[in-house]
Formats: sequence, C-alpha cells, structure tokens
Amino acid sequence: MEHFAVIQSLVRVGLTGDRDAFEQQVIRLRSRLEKAKDTKRAKSIDRLLNIASTTKELKPSRVELSKTMVRGERLTAETHPPVDRETGARLCIVDFDDGSLMAPILGTNVELAVNGLIEEWQNVTALEKVGIEPTRTLLIYGPPGSGKTMTAHYVASSLSLPLVTARIDGLISSFLGKTARNIAHLFDFANRYACVLLLDEFDAIAKIRDDPHEVGEIKRVVNTLLQNLDHRRDCGVTIAITNHDGLLDPAVWRRFESQINIDNPDRSALNELIKRFLHPIETTPEIVQIFAHCLDGYSGADVERICMSVKRMVALSGAKQTTTDLFQALTAVATRLPIDCYDTPISHLALDQKKFIQHIVNDPAIDMTQEAIARATGYSQPQISSIKRKAEFQDRNKS
Repeated sequence: MEHFAVIQSLVRVGLTGDRDAFEQQVIRLRSRLEKAKDTKRAKSIDRLLNIASTTKELKPSRVELSKTMVRGERLTAETHPPVDRETGARLCIVDFDDGSLMAPILGTNVELAVNGLIEEWQNVTALEKVGIEPTRTLLIYGPPGSGKTMTAHYVASSLSLPLVTARIDGLISSFLGKTARNIAHLFDFANRYACVLLLDEFDAIAKIRDDPHEVGEIKRVVNTLLQNLDHRRDCGVTIAITNHDGLLDPAVWRRFESQINIDNPDRSALNELIKRFLHPIETTPEIVQIFAHCLDGYSGADVERICMSVKRMVALSGAKQTTTDLFQALTAVATRLPIDCYDTPISHLALDQKKFIQHIVNDPAIDMTQEAIARATGYSQPQISSIKRKAEFQDRNKS
C-alpha cells in the first residue's frame, strides 16, 4: 500500500494523543502526495490542516483563577436561579461553557482590549506585586449585532467561569419597588457563586435619573444598582452591555473600570467573518474581497445572516460551490435585501451585475486585477476588459 509507512506513523501518534506530532505526520503525508504529483489529495489535506489550525486558534485560552480573586460556591446545572416572587419569572439564566465556543472576530483595537483584560487574569501575581488586581468590571457598548454578547461569553469562557445573564423581562416589575428588590436578589445570587454576571440591555435598568420621561421609580432602581455594583467588586466579575450608551446615568460609567466600544467590523475583521460564515464552502481571496466590498458597514450579525442565505442558495441549487457560484448567489440574495440606500455596492449588485463589475474594475480603491475579478465572478477576462473600456468611454463622454 502506497505511503503505508506514513499512515502507520499517523495511527501510532494519533493513538498517543500528541496533537503536534500528529500534525507533523499529516504534513509529511501531504509532502509525499505532492512529490507523487497527487495534487488533488495534497490540496485536500492542506485544506484540512488550515481548518484545524483556525479551530485551534479560535479556542479560548483558559485561565486558572485564584480562589482569593473570585470567591463563591460552585455553580452547577442543578442550582436554581432566583425568581420574581409575584410572577415566578426567572431573574437570570446560567450558561456553562461546553468547550465549543469560538472566539469572536473583532477589530484590531477591540481585540487587543479584550485580550488585554484576559491577560490581566493570567498574570494576577504580577499585578499583586504592585498592589493592584485584574479588572473586575467591564462595560461593552456599541450598535446591535456587533458581537457584544458573544464577547461577554468569550470572556467568561476564558476565565473558566459560568455566565449568569440577567433577564430584563424578569427583573423589571410593574409593582412599585419590586424592580429594585429583584435587582438586589439577582446580585445576592451572583455574589454567592463563583461566576461572571452579565447585565445585558443594561440601559433598561441604568437610565439617567433626571430623565423627565421617567417616573421616580427609576431613581430607586439606579440607586440600588449602584450600591450592588459597588458591593460586587469584592466578589466577582461583572459585564454590562448596552446598545444605547447615551441613556446611561453618568454615575454608572464610573462603576466600570474598563469600557469597550465594539462597532461594526473593520475590513480585516470583515474578511475573517466572511470566511468563517461561508465555511465549509471554500473561498478565495478574490471572492472574499467582493463580499467584503458589498458588506462594508454592515454589522457582524448582518454579515452572518447574508452569508447564511448565500450558503442556503448554493446548497439548494446543486451548484459545485465554486467562487462563481458564491458570486451568483450573493447577487440573488442582494435582490431580496431591504436596500435603504440606492448608492451602495450591494444595491449596485442587486440592480445590475454588469454595472457592479464596471464599478469595481474602475475603482482604484479596489485592489483587484481583471484576472482576479474574472475568477471571482465567472466572467471571462475579455468580457471584463470590454466592461472596463465601456466605462472609460462613458466617462470621457461625460467630461
């Protein structure tokens, strides 16, 4: 059997559980296939190596927390969360990381900020030497769908702690004084157990106290919230999330040591999101660039939704899942989107595919050769050249 020696080594190393040694044997097999001119199988193994490498990078690195830094009992699936005494509604839900969570794809500066916070918990001893502790309170704000909640889950997973997420519908009560009481009960629960407390839709309970549209009850709620946030600093980690940072009471901001603004993805993050959401369909740099050009300015959630629609269309069409198929599917999906602005790349694609190509082939800001555009769109290079000449002719006539 050809390459049996390598396969035998693969089996032997795989059974020992040594991932690095196993990967070396896979690379060895790929090299053998390349030398044997079996390029199809070599490329198949290369794709598997790339996928495995990406998965390994996405796994959150675990932090061994000191018991003196995060106090509390162990939270289990059998632990009953607190409820509203009048309605019986749960005040929170508890999530336990099962190891399947992928790291969020964030802009460079945001990623540095989030990883810096986790790094603090990885180096508690160094911080203690200068008399400080790692950050315990984090406020994340930004537009909907930008990855705020996923980032909170990632932080909790990296700290090896369960995530206790407040249920706003359970906390807020129509009974006078009951909302403040529910908040106190929620914090009592979170302070009892070793966990990360997540306050999603934070603006619902942390509004400006002098808002003329709010009744006096909001002042009681915010005062209770501030008191509990202060007390929790000695117990555990708290993360708050809001889409409406302008509504927060000024005193609330001071309770959070770190404040991170997560906006819509920048171009680098957008490229990585597109590759992740289109997986397992194989992508090329050219098709990713076209997707990114069309989806620039969209939130991460919108990018995921559009990529999922593209994958459905490709799968149901029975196409071969080539870059050309992806481009045609993106065109079809674009026609079904609510186009708010008629002068955006994706609206151009929806209205006239050739005009869209005409735009990207003549835009100096889009660094794509005619060959690359042809590979991505399925048009021949002579067709691309013809479209480019036609656009240049129209521009000369206009001037």
